[in-house]
Amino acid sequence: MATAIYMRVSTEKQEEYGVSLETQKERLQSYCIMKGLEDTKEYLDVGSGRSTDKRENFKRMIKDIKEKRITNVVILKLDRLTRSIVDLNKMIKLLNENDCELHSCTENLDSTTASGRMMMNLIGTFAQWESETISERVTINMQTKAEKGIWMSSIPFGFNHSKDKRLEVNNEEANILKEAFNLVLNGMSFTAAEKKISNRYNLNWSENYLTRKLKMHSTVGDTYRNGQLYENTHQGIITKRERDKLIEILEKNKTGRRFIEQDDLFRRRVKCSQCGSIMSVNARSHNNYKTIHYSYVCNDCHANDRPFMSVSESILENAFYNYMRRFPIVELNKEDNKENENNNKIKTLMRRKNSIDRERDKIQRAWIKDMMSDDDLSRYQKELDKELSQINDELSKMQVKRVKVDKEELKELITYFNDHFSLLSREEKRSFIQQHIRYIEYERKLVRGYKKKYDTKITNIEFF
Repeated sequence: MATAIYMRVSTEKQEEYGVSLETQKERLQSYCIMKGLEDTKEYLDVGSGRSTDKRENFKRMIKDIKEKRITNVVILKLDRLTRSIVDLNKMIKLLNENDCELHSCTENLDSTTASGRMMMNLIGTFAQWESETISERVTINMQTKAEKGIWMSSIPFGFNHSKDKRLEVNNEEANILKEAFNLVLNGMSFTAAEKKISNRYNLNWSENYLTRKLKMHSTVGDTYRNGQLYENTHQGIITKRERDKLIEILEKNKTGRRFIEQDDLFRRRVKCSQCGSIMSVNARSHNNYKTIHYSYVCNDCHANDRPFMSVSESILENAFYNYMRRFPIVELNKEDNKENENNNKIKTLMRRKNSIDRERDKIQRAWIKDMMSDDDLSRYQKELDKELSQINDELSKMQVKRVKVDKEELKELITYFNDHFSLLSREEKRSFIQQHIRYIEYERKLVRGYKKKYDTKITNIEFF
């Protein structure tokens, strides 16, 4: 029967720690000669000691043990075998079931006795504790560096690594990304924009690369490390407002057709007046494809046997123009008042939330000084917890994330529309609508005396 010499190194460079491959091999062979263990087989793994799942030669050794080819396993230290107490117990059980002995060059271990197994468990527990402690220290160190803006991962596209190991914008690559995002803002799908930019600059972008890049925290100047977000650690390629707008476009387009060649103005911006679903574009060619007429239809109404809903793009454009020309700026002031009321209510709830924390500290100090019984402490805490839960529920309802253009921006937008929209080309009109409008709501009424003629009016526009 053979003797297994098992060696493990976390990396190829462990000379400074005294457990390199050469060190282990020399000491293990000397131990086998001293103990008279012959016919040795070597098993070497490079990897972490936390788990045995990814160690191929360890698995091969286990297979040989089960097949009765191995009667002794020799290791330098127990932590070379595993640092997990769970894996260690499984290993001990396996060795005993297959009449295989475990030998450690530096630890006097006997897996066949209760005291020996207890000693092995103690050593394994400390090895696991040491491993977890090191992991915690590494995590803390990485988070401290991340908080300071030091970048420790591979350099993302659009950035360079500065001398102080921080991210700095690579203008050439950043401009390529901005160009791709602008195509999306102008109405192109993420897939089409990704393909167009990738071909134009001969980039090897994988599928959905642009979407993944948009969602990376580094793109907007933040660093995400070990479940913690550190904001503004470096200069971003796009702003967070631009990121949120692009993500909303991405979410809106998930259920629609992914690539449409036509250049319709209101793509995925029109809501059905009957059911509220986003309407799809329908294109019809005339004069041997020289002219294309667009209309918007509701597939949801059609699928659910509701009356068919459609609206011509030319009619909708005229209604859009009329709505924007008479856009009630005064309504913005009303929205401001509502927003102020909402903000004041949030501030009141936050003040009460902070006062609850102070009250909790007071009653705990009173309990520590024996000025309050256990029952009173429990009762007060339950009352405070209940009130705190109600406040958090209200705050979660009031602080719903909204990507909303502010009043001054909207005034500038309306002014620009009134001065320039009628002079814009079709492509420029389409770009304006896709960049600034989230959705359009309309209504239509049958004109008296007609069977199919409708008066179409836009009732509401929500802006990005």
